[in-house]
Amino acid sequence: MMNISLRLYNGTIYIPTSHIVERDGFFFEGAPLDSVPVEQTERLRQAILTATERGNPLISRDQARVLIHGKGSPLLKATGARSWNALDRQTEGLWSLRGKNAVYEIRVNQPMEPRGWHEDKTKRVEFPPDTPVEDVIDRLIAMIQECARQ
Repeated sequence: MMNISLRLYNGTIYIPTSHIVERDGFFFEGAPLDSVPVEQTERLRQAILTATERGNPLISRDQARVLIHGKGSPLLKATGARSWNALDRQTEGLWSLRGKNAVYEIRVNQPMEPRGWHEDKTKRVEFPPDTPVEDVIDRLIAMIQECARQ
């Protein structure tokens, strides 16, 4: 299972590495982190492709614990947001690209009240098996750029 998260914040797409915590199976977002202005389509395509190739590196529970309780998240540092709450309030869009056994889907998240995010399942895009990842990335970029124009 591959899971990549993409966040639109102040006209820039942020793509943190989604690490998978061994034995627990949950994803933890950290470094390396790519950031690309949303209108730079080719750079954005390359950053997403790089993230899919990187996949979800495995980290231990201890490594995750250190990162969770460490000083400053790479995403908060990169965006300059004061807190997760401030980042969430000012995020313009949040997507994930998932893949398993050459089957991909794009998930679109919506803000939740009073805070946080949840998937809007009506906007999920599921691709037929063996759809080339480049086609999936093109569709994802179109969705992101459409959101940015609104």
